[in-house]
Amino acid sequence: MMAPMRNVAGGALAALLVAGLLAGCGAGSNPQKTADSMTHALYANDLAGFQSYFDDSTKATVTRGDMGALSDRMHQLGDIQSIAQHDANPDAGRYTYDVTFSRGSMLVELRVDPTGKVGAYRVIPAPAPPTTATR
Repeated sequence: MMAPMRNVAGGALAALLVAGLLAGCGAGSNPQKTADSMTHALYANDLAGFQSYFDDSTKATVTRGDMGALSDRMHQLGDIQSIAQHDANPDAGRYTYDVTFSRGSMLVELRVDPTGKVGAYRVIPAPAPPTTATR
């Protein structure tokens, strides 16, 4: 089942959940490369590049406004420094990556089905640091 993209804004969490078909990038054989390429396209606010990973029905759910808002949140964390595997469950097709920026980090979750199709891509910013009360 295809899940529409949604940007959950609020406090410490913004999520982008999209589903679709990977366009010939072999996610089944290299999900890290797929996560890296998709994350850099999202960071660059490259709608066409990001949409290129999805089938036609999913492309319509990825809007420039939603993508721009999440790209802006990523830019608040600075430049991308690295994308490294955090967790993997290949049998379930689930992969999580730590994306480290110059001023923070976030997680990218990728779900890949056995045929190499990307079933979901989700970005979760790290929670904002707690504020302390001052007198």
